[in-house]
Amino acid sequence: MNHQNQPPGGQIIDLQSTPSNRTLTGKYRRNGKLQYAIPPLPASNPRPLTLKGRYGIKPRFPGTYGNGRRSSENTPLTPVTSTNDESSVSIVQSIESSRAESPGVITPQTPLPRSIEAVGREVHRAASAPPLHLRDESNSRTGRQFLGETSYVSIFADGLGGCDVPSPDLTYSHAHKVRLSHDKIVQGCKALSFLKDKPSILRMVSRWYEICEDEGCICIEPIMKEWLWGLGVNHGDVLRDQNPEKIRRLVDLLWRNTQTSIIFNEKTTATQWARLGTGPNIRWEVIGLIAAIVGQCASTPEPSDRFSKKHNLAHPSFPRQMSEISETCLSFARECEVLGDMYIWLLIENYSLTSMIKGESSHTTYSQSSEIIATAVAMGLHQGVEAGDRLPFFLTEMRKRLFSQTYSAEIGIATFLGRPPRISYRYCNLQPPLDLSVAQVILEENELAVALAGLDEKGFNTAGKIQRVTWTKTWLGCAPEREAILDLALAQYTREEIVRIADDIQRRSERYWEGLPSFIKMVRDGPLDLEGKTPTEILYMTVMRQAFRANDLLLQRVLIRKAGATSEKLIHIARSILRDILLMSQRHDLGALFQTDIASLLAVQGMRSAAVIAVELLKQEQLPVYPKEPLLPRSQTIQDLSVFAARLGAIDPTDGSFAICDQGRKVISHILDRILSPPSAPDRQQSYRAPTVPRDQQQPPSQLGLDIPMSEPSLGGCLHMPGVMDPTMTDLSFGIDAPFLGADNDFMQWLENMDWERPVQ
Repeated sequence: MNHQNQPPGGQIIDLQSTPSNRTLTGKYRRNGKLQYAIPPLPASNPRPLTLKGRYGIKPRFPGTYGNGRRSSENTPLTPVTSTNDESSVSIVQSIESSRAESPGVITPQTPLPRSIEAVGREVHRAASAPPLHLRDESNSRTGRQFLGETSYVSIFADGLGGCDVPSPDLTYSHAHKVRLSHDKIVQGCKALSFLKDKPSILRMVSRWYEICEDEGCICIEPIMKEWLWGLGVNHGDVLRDQNPEKIRRLVDLLWRNTQTSIIFNEKTTATQWARLGTGPNIRWEVIGLIAAIVGQCASTPEPSDRFSKKHNLAHPSFPRQMSEISETCLSFARECEVLGDMYIWLLIENYSLTSMIKGESSHTTYSQSSEIIATAVAMGLHQGVEAGDRLPFFLTEMRKRLFSQTYSAEIGIATFLGRPPRISYRYCNLQPPLDLSVAQVILEENELAVALAGLDEKGFNTAGKIQRVTWTKTWLGCAPEREAILDLALAQYTREEIVRIADDIQRRSERYWEGLPSFIKMVRDGPLDLEGKTPTEILYMTVMRQAFRANDLLLQRVLIRKAGATSEKLIHIARSILRDILLMSQRHDLGALFQTDIASLLAVQGMRSAAVIAVELLKQEQLPVYPKEPLLPRSQTIQDLSVFAARLGAIDPTDGSFAICDQGRKVISHILDRILSPPSAPDRQQSYRAPTVPRDQQQPPSQLGLDIPMSEPSLGGCLHMPGVMDPTMTDLSFGIDAPFLGADNDFMQWLENMDWERPVQ
């Protein structure tokens, strides 16, 4: 096919026949998705045309496995530096050779822009974690992890620093070599077997990034595309044929590469960095990341996707199979003891897949998140990124995103489970990432400068677009306040201290909120404007809106339990959250794409607010005299709770949040049955016991340092103390020892175990 008449400039292509010297230059096609432009090839090297995909556009990950190896005269392959300099090129070109491969040092497929001597002095290893006093040293697989101010190394460094004596290297420096047993080889061959089905893998990875708009939890699409392309071109025929001997040699190559630290510097491009983990440099972390992404996509199948059903990808067991493969690859990488960015990326994506399958409350999920935190700290990510770390721009931003998500997720799960957080902002340098799209993060030089000029002074985009990084950046400013609320709930404070700290939290939150861009403030305060928004953007807007309100709700629960505040504001917040959750859950476009996310929102935000409303309605129904203007309108509240219970009942049993949602459905249904079948009037009067408050325990509102109105209840930021409202509202428990403060799981367990046949005393 003749390509001599190609128009000048870049050409939108896909991965099928992309040469190895292409760059990740962002271009946008009509639907806004990212493709990559390269200069047109000369007529002597024509590029075959690609076919259109299912949506009438070029497939994002066209078939590359088994298309044959690249011609060495057109695209030179990267040599592996062997210890004996024998046949290094043949080692890289193919693993089909029967010759045993000697272990070597992996070099970048694209030469770095410095001499080898300069690189040897100034490189930055992927496993690096800048110590406080030795940030110019890089960590490695041999144990050079982050060591802080109180470590044994710092003592020697401080003591010898003024004596002109070099500090000894006290870290363990013996290289850890993994001995490949027969079992490891068999496990590795089994882990690679899923890559035989090339079309299915590429299609599912493509669809996942279509849904997520180019980014997963941390693994972005351009990097994944580079990994898949290099894997297919270099090892596609081996993966397709699954020849036992060739697969065994590929497993050996994977182990050898994974035990090698990745070397890069501040001038390494995203393309170069990605190639350090694929092709001849293929690593177990990359294989595991592919499996994790495929598993996450399989957890959100399209109902009408005949392709997935035909290839058995829609079966509920398929995500679990991918999870097992991802875990296997993770165990291999863990055994190699090389801490780096690809390793922690695998930890995060594997955690995301596990949470989809087993839910956020699973102990497995909880344990996996602890390993993410431990690895991030060992890499020194909690100390932030400094200019002296010599990181390329894209990796600097990815590390900021990673640690921001790690800290925020830990505070969220700690709140949900009612447990102490395993990391605190007090010991971290929280650096918010820039609000750049995936396509902008990988730009270079002049194009990057243009993208940075489009941000405001605080690093937010000026187009008003809500994307994943927008949510991450915004929530990072609120997560410390959530941690402070959790501290109030779990620690021991006096009543006066609780009120003072709560007031400080509210003031800091409002001050932070006032400094945010107007388009973000509208998400919390105004009606949700969903016109023209993509499903992904709608999801992020919903999560952002409810997360801020959840802080207020949790703070009110603490104040009710520990400071004696009344429940008016708590009810108001809970009702607003429940309304939004019900509105969001009825959108079929969101439910089709984000089944797991919707279930998680129902289980966390929805369940918390519904539980508050259900218990408050039950107490309101058992008042001896029904109020003329109740806090909860009876009919509307019963309807909302009924619809919410139905939403919980619609959760797929294979979803990780099913157990919590099903438990909540039973409890709410039981409360509704109790309300709709009330006791007779005499029994109701007899079951009510007027609350009594000892006179020596009554305190005027002024003693708490708060300006509390003495008349009508307000739904604003003021607290209301017992005694200033209707006397029937003085005893918030109404004889029910409700654990308002405890973990949501404990609260729901209390509700389910309660004897509903016993009159409330």
